[in-house]
Amino acid sequence: MNELQRTEYLTALGVTSYMPRFCLPLAPQPVQAVLPPPAEAVVEGGRPATAAALMQSIGVDVAQESRSSTAPSAPAPAQSQEGVERVIGRITAETKSPEPQVQSAPVAAPEKPVAPFILSCWWLGEELLAVDSREPGSALPVESLFGNMARALGWHQLPSQRDKLKWPLAENPFAMAAGASDARETCRSWLEAASARKSVKSIWLMGEQAQSFCAPVPLDDSVADWDGTSVVALPSLTELLTEPARKRDVWQLLRKLYPEQTRSQ
Repeated sequence: MNELQRTEYLTALGVTSYMPRFCLPLAPQPVQAVLPPPAEAVVEGGRPATAAALMQSIGVDVAQESRSSTAPSAPAPAQSQEGVERVIGRITAETKSPEPQVQSAPVAAPEKPVAPFILSCWWLGEELLAVDSREPGSALPVESLFGNMARALGWHQLPSQRDKLKWPLAENPFAMAAGASDARETCRSWLEAASARKSVKSIWLMGEQAQSFCAPVPLDDSVADWDGTSVVALPSLTELLTEPARKRDVWQLLRKLYPEQTRSQ
């Protein structure tokens, strides 16, 4: 719609249009409006292109309706207003753009909260970083068992350091329990920071929690490579103490991974 048509429609609707005679301060520079089509031009569907033709067609419709009724022959103002509203409504309905269809995104189901757990960490020189899934209150000699494993590999005299991670980091009864993705992100970040302290050749992930939440690479097999560092999946120290029969399989795996350290055994 060009400026002339807009002005004619506003005039037909009884809306006064204001146009300043000079350029107002801070106003943009005026531009040439689009020229209107010829008066005899007709838009699609056979509708008149100008407001004058529109009002003329409205007057014809109203006059025909008034002659067929028992009312006086002259169209009343209310009838004329109803005709204008009817035609304007028809034009609006035909030219109205369809509303865009909004597709609702699927809402993911909330994650199941992860039960609290504790991970124990040992460094043995530049050889090993071991992460064990602990069970508080079990009262099992896990420290002695890990010391025996280090002695069997000849690492018992290496400088050692200990640390632990408790999940969740802080217990807040008013907050929603964290899910597996939060636990995995926290534990992996903790493992990366622990590995950055000292350059080690092997990382032992012992137990379900350590393997599920700390593994920096998929553990499809018992051993995986992580940027030149061997990541080994082993049972937890608690599992080895409660199921002594599994120690044999662990020892066979250690002899395969560290043949030089276990050659004399």
